[in-house]
Amino acid sequence: MPLSYKQRQSHIRKFLTSTKRLSFFIAFGIFILFSGISILFNYLSYTSQQQRLIQYISKEEINSFNSSTTALNINAQTIFSTVIFRDDIYKLMADAFHNPGKIRDLKRQELLTKLYPEYQILKTEKLRQLHFHFPGGESFLRFHRPELYGDNISHARYSIRLVNQTHEPVEGFEEGVIFNGYRHVYPIIYKGEFVGSVEISFSLDAIFNSIVHDHNEFYGLLLHKEVIENKVLSEEQRKNYKDSGILKDFLIDKAIQTQTQNSLFDNSKSEQNRIPQERLDELHAAVRMEMEQKFHNDCNNYSFIADLHGDNYLISLFPLKNIQNIRVGYIINYQAQPGLKILYANFLKNSLVIEVLLLIISVLMYFYLSHQIYRHRRLKKMARTDNLTGILNRAMFKRALKDSIKSSHGSRQPLSMIFFDIDHFKKINDTYGHLTGDKVLKKVVQTIQAGLHHTDVFARWGGEEFVILLPDTTIEQAEGVAERLRKKLENLSDFEFKITSSFGVSDLQPHDTADSFMHRVDELLYIAKERGRNCVAAMSSLSFAQID
Repeated sequence: MPLSYKQRQSHIRKFLTSTKRLSFFIAFGIFILFSGISILFNYLSYTSQQQRLIQYISKEEINSFNSSTTALNINAQTIFSTVIFRDDIYKLMADAFHNPGKIRDLKRQELLTKLYPEYQILKTEKLRQLHFHFPGGESFLRFHRPELYGDNISHARYSIRLVNQTHEPVEGFEEGVIFNGYRHVYPIIYKGEFVGSVEISFSLDAIFNSIVHDHNEFYGLLLHKEVIENKVLSEEQRKNYKDSGILKDFLIDKAIQTQTQNSLFDNSKSEQNRIPQERLDELHAAVRMEMEQKFHNDCNNYSFIADLHGDNYLISLFPLKNIQNIRVGYIINYQAQPGLKILYANFLKNSLVIEVLLLIISVLMYFYLSHQIYRHRRLKKMARTDNLTGILNRAMFKRALKDSIKSSHGSRQPLSMIFFDIDHFKKINDTYGHLTGDKVLKKVVQTIQAGLHHTDVFARWGGEEFVILLPDTTIEQAEGVAERLRKKLENLSDFEFKITSSFGVSDLQPHDTADSFMHRVDELLYIAKERGRNCVAAMSSLSFAQID
């Protein structure tokens, strides 16, 4: 049955709803697409800025370390020139070298007495070792362990072997049988004879102390366990080293960590810049898993970011090479980096701004698309339907008629057609106006639609003329439908005047075309008007001769 007025309104609401739904999905899809793209590019920009900041910080730390190392070299050279490079010191070494036994012991004590005051002062400047050796690597006097001498350390000390060979100064980091240190080994040549060497060694916290910046940070030293086990005496290993607590296979120097923790912020450094051990332990716990996953035994720099209670920390590791240019460990630097937090806050802010703008654009696009889709569908519908009544127009009915005739001929099922118009419609327009005429047309369509089957095709042929196509309907059935519809129109009481209609009814003949079928029904309508209007003229009660 064709749609009733309420059904038409329901379809209109569904049509509008589907239009809005389609517009929403399109706008939402565009929002999601561009949101994803914007977030991706914003995130890439954020990570790029983060990496540039980390690289800058790393480069700054490496440059600071190198500059401090250079300053330490100058300091060592100054100590050698002012404290060691003296005729009396050189003569003592020569006498001790040539006179083993008691004389050597006396010379050792004399050298200790001469330089011990200076050694005590230099210890406050992070001097770790002042050590004299004979040619071949035999220890003569360790100021940090005067009671330990006579052992040959050349097997563990490449720097001493190198000085013995070249008689040239050597400097750099090196692990010893007791301590590690940043070592400066100078040859002692007395009257043209190489009589030994002297080592001026600093703990690495001497470098750390000189490169602390004006923000919360801490330096540490990680050494390969293998290096310690191969060089350091067993007793000294237990005394001076412990597990790093960060990476397996790495140890830390107890003395360096303690000294750094206690004195890193002395003098001009503010105590508030110190990172307490408790926070360091938290940092280790935060990045331990990531460090274990990413850490490899090569000479790369590593950086890890930890977020503790809203504070960002950058943990950086720089390779530490010894005098032989072999990596033996890492310098580890901890820094509180508010810049990382600012970068992240900017990333979130930029993302929020972009998303809000995209949301506004998407909302505007939604309304624009809704309008455009609605307009397109409306135009498409207008091309198919009559603008006033909403039923099919003449062009669409002709297409439906041709399809129905073809189907009927093929299936040999009956097909009937009703052609009717409103009696004296021009008089209604002239008397009551075109607005009333339009209301009449709409009411007629509404009434006819209510009396048709959903498979019937109802269309406005033009003006006050209408046509109905009845599939699977015999002429007798079609005549009954027409009569029923005529009575419904005749009984309308919506207007102050009576509405009547004339009907022509015919069925499809075997050799009919669309034009011949339509012509015959039109002739039947003409016959109904000649009979006085408000009646039905059907082919079942007339012969072809009467119609022609």
